[in-house]
Amino acid sequence: MASTTYAATKRTSKIKQACDACHLRKVRCDGDKPCANCLGTDLQCTYLAVPKKKGPKGKRTAKNPGPKPTNLPYLLNQIPRPVPPPRDQSFGVKETLGFNAGSLPRQPEPVPAQTIHLQPPVHLGVVEDARAQEKSAFRPSSIVTKDLLKTCLDAFFTHKYPIMPILDQEAVYLTLSVIGDNPEQYALMTALCSVIVLQPEILKSATGEGQPDQMRAISWPSSEFLMKETLRARQFCDHFETLFCLGKDNSAWFYIRESMTMLQILRLHEENAYSNCSGIQYATYCRRTFWLLFITERAYALQRHRPLTLQRTINLPTVDPGPEATILSGFLDLVSLFQNFDDTFLSLWNLSETDSPAPTQSLVQLQDILKFAIPNVSERTEIQQADLLVSRQWLKTMVWQLCVRKGLLSSASTNESMSFHYPVTIARDVVLVSRLLPPKAFEANGVGILEKVFDIGCSLADVLSLHPNFANISALEVGPRDYLMELVRILGTAPGGNKYLRLLASKADECLGVRIRGSLSDSEVGLSSWN
Repeated sequence: MASTTYAATKRTSKIKQACDACHLRKVRCDGDKPCANCLGTDLQCTYLAVPKKKGPKGKRTAKNPGPKPTNLPYLLNQIPRPVPPPRDQSFGVKETLGFNAGSLPRQPEPVPAQTIHLQPPVHLGVVEDARAQEKSAFRPSSIVTKDLLKTCLDAFFTHKYPIMPILDQEAVYLTLSVIGDNPEQYALMTALCSVIVLQPEILKSATGEGQPDQMRAISWPSSEFLMKETLRARQFCDHFETLFCLGKDNSAWFYIRESMTMLQILRLHEENAYSNCSGIQYATYCRRTFWLLFITERAYALQRHRPLTLQRTINLPTVDPGPEATILSGFLDLVSLFQNFDDTFLSLWNLSETDSPAPTQSLVQLQDILKFAIPNVSERTEIQQADLLVSRQWLKTMVWQLCVRKGLLSSASTNESMSFHYPVTIARDVVLVSRLLPPKAFEANGVGILEKVFDIGCSLADVLSLHPNFANISALEVGPRDYLMELVRILGTAPGGNKYLRLLASKADECLGVRIRGSLSDSEVGLSSWN
């Protein structure tokens, strides 16, 4: 009886006030500090908003309302809502899978370009007054020193910029002198640093092999601390990659979707918006940011079975002669790989039903597109080559896995991409890439490239488990067994690959019957026992 009374009391109890994040998102809040919703999404749980008085307000006299208070819902309602312009052709898989874009209904004409007044993005907090007070009283942490920021920036522009060229190097370094007065720039820097500190190997190369004292002189904070500094400085920040590297998949997806939403609010997914940007340089980096999110969303959607938001609706960045020509050419190569994976492919990819129809010939064409993609990859930087070549093999693996699920493969197929043996060829090419490129090219790409190597290794292990005869070749020849061992070695020697190493080594044990000497914690250095 007592338990029944307690349950009834708990059901009827009301939450006095929802936290700011739950109130803004209009979801039920449990009133805890922090609440369960904020814990699940790694949002900052605050109770800054002042609850409005409920009940009758009494007699009211007519007054001139004047300007409405500045708040997020009001500002969002003032933003023009044009529909995308009609598209004359389909892109990506829609084209290769035989879909006719002309059969789609045409959309109304967009709002004229002259009505757009695009300014650099301003990210709004939950409560404007509290946000303004915090900004005026903002003080950077004493732990985040200028030496720390500069070292992380050096590492970023040396190793990360070739695969995400979205920051102006000169402008970023200039902000270091006024970083304490600008919380937005401080948030950007701490978000960037939170990614870099997860890869100490590229920090060492940024300071130089002969300068170990500089590394010791800096007190290196954790990635989690830097993320908290980012959130303290501003409520919105693109720290998706840090969360991904830390394994917080749901939080990473939450923030990448928030980034894309902000991009769409600013109408940066519409080509005519770029002619009205406040400056050419600003428009250039906005365009690159769109395409970086375009690539990132597709890679993440394939890895985690998510839907897509961004489509190919704006022009690609232009490559002008100069020091960045090679970097931008490699960036466009990466776009060319992922643009073939759009809503049509992802709808097939995300369906759980194995008996749903799939266009066999179109998937063969997609494999052919990947096979002959990036013809000038040898002209790119080593970091870009590692990213491009492994990404291409990984995308081939994704298409092959879809064919497996749809029952489209055959042992007698004359097309290698539609055979059970194809993962062997894919793994062989990845091993060749790892031998031709220096380890630092893989290290600079971080956890993302290791997960792709892991996926390729898992497909190979599955094939060898189902078809053990593939591994039975002459002892004098290099074959599938050796490729799988080499993929395990790559994960064991690359920083950040421990989680994937354990999982792939376990699968290799099962399909090959080979045990790594000692425990994995010891053998992460001593994987030579496999060779």
